[in-house]
Amino acid sequence: MWTPADRDLYKDDGRRYPSDLTDAQWALIAPMLSSYDPLKVDLREMVNACLYLEKTGCPWRYLPSDFGSWATVRTWHDRFRADGIWSEVAALLTRAVRRQRGRPAEPATVILDSQSVVSGPQAGIRGTDGKKKVRGIKRHVLTCSRGFVLAAVVTAANVHDTQAAGWVLDRAAEAGWAPVRVKADGIYTGARMEEAAARHGVEIQVSTREAQAKGFQPLPLRWRIEATFGTLSTRYRRLTRHWEHSPVAAEDGISIANCHRLMQAYQRHQYRYS
Repeated sequence: MWTPADRDLYKDDGRRYPSDLTDAQWALIAPMLSSYDPLKVDLREMVNACLYLEKTGCPWRYLPSDFGSWATVRTWHDRFRADGIWSEVAALLTRAVRRQRGRPAEPATVILDSQSVVSGPQAGIRGTDGKKKVRGIKRHVLTCSRGFVLAAVVTAANVHDTQAAGWVLDRAAEAGWAPVRVKADGIYTGARMEEAAARHGVEIQVSTREAQAKGFQPLPLRWRIEATFGTLSTRYRRLTRHWEHSPVAAEDGISIANCHRLMQAYQRHQYRYS
């Protein structure tokens, strides 16, 4: 139901673009960028430009000039990626948002799944997912129980989910996450999954839909990662298809979108319960 509180929350607040950071969001992440000493650019504008690109999916040379030169934005975009800024911000905000919602900061239960995505005409890796009949790439993603991304690995679409599962768990461990159990669907079985589970000391819990069930049947907890895929590929147009030349750039796009979701979630909760 649309309430006066909702109207106040979503009213036009005077920002140029809806993707621009609010003052509260900028105050939240500014300390994490304090190590930079830019000479001629506004770091907030560089972050705003990165978010604009993910939300709109526009090509680099179509970036509005009020962000500054697109080449300058590209330089800072690539610098943030090389320094791992988005991963650091996401790790801190994921813990903060989970605490806001009464959950332990460190997730014990995580969800693993993949999303096959059609590639654009650019050069780069691609393969065919024979089951889904998609030619392009596959996003292998691990989320917490709230649906926020903990780790992501991009491969060609023909790479089997169990082959990439170990890489995703490795990436999560490098980021400091140590889950106890992993929720996954029926494809995540076999020797490779057992080896990955043993290496990281996690329990793989496979959940499947009933064979006789008709129509859509959401599975407990696992539906959250499906919602995450839907949010990433519909609300962030750069992720609707695979437009990047490298898997690293594609993974960076997921990280930027995830950080934006976390900032919005943190601010929304503060607003409603302050």
